[in-house]
Amino acid sequence: MNTTFFYNNRFFLMVFCVFFLTSFVNAQYTFEKYSAPEYQEYNNWVEYDRIDTSGRYDCTISIDDFFDNKDRLTIQLTWFVKDIDFGVIRVFRNKEQIQKIREPKGFSPLTMAGTLVWVSDINGDGKKDVKMVQQGTGNGVMSMLVKVMYLFQNDGALFKKVSFDDMVFEEHREERDIDKDGNYEILTMNLEYINGHSYWVFNAFEYANENLKNVNHKVDYPMVIQYKHKRNYKTINHLDGVRIKAYERDFPERCDIK
Repeated sequence: MNTTFFYNNRFFLMVFCVFFLTSFVNAQYTFEKYSAPEYQEYNNWVEYDRIDTSGRYDCTISIDDFFDNKDRLTIQLTWFVKDIDFGVIRVFRNKEQIQKIREPKGFSPLTMAGTLVWVSDINGDGKKDVKMVQQGTGNGVMSMLVKVMYLFQNDGALFKKVSFDDMVFEEHREERDIDKDGNYEILTMNLEYINGHSYWVFNAFEYANENLKNVNHKVDYPMVIQYKHKRNYKTINHLDGVRIKAYERDFPERCDIK
């Protein structure tokens, strides 16, 4: 047996593995180095198709032991045939409806039942919050467009709803605790056209005092990355700070807070 050949090839294999793993680990956005919330994921929606009888389509999901006293949380999303420009979010504690929230631009009956749900304490106040992500119905790059909806629980065990449009590569983009204060920042991504080229522009937001505010100053954002046909993680350096700052957003796309 040629032991020299074996050991030489093993050496090159080890070098390749180290290079590959290092490249894989480094393939991430800069904000991904910060901690993310610990989520519980749910996707057990129950559909009620009443389009032919009452002109509405409902999807309902229940989360046991949600509140501090172990009461159950139930969320119902409703789409209306006669008014597709808005939908309704109903919130129940056990069997009692505690909130009815109007949602602009509504939902799509094609994707409502696939809405992904995560539960975590996102803003660090010790209370469980809900995050929902509903896939859009676009094609090509627009298939990355999603509706993001947060239900932030307040002191009265009611909720403040924050919703907006976002673009994602995976199922959702995890929040990150950029400044390690326990309140996880929300990162959004938009496709912008700058000087004849397309770029992904990231903004950072924080939910506090029942409102959403831009906190780009915490990480010197917006972060701008050139759009390519494969995933690109490299921030650009050929645009000056003033021009990049022009793409800072006060609120995410189509943001609605109720």
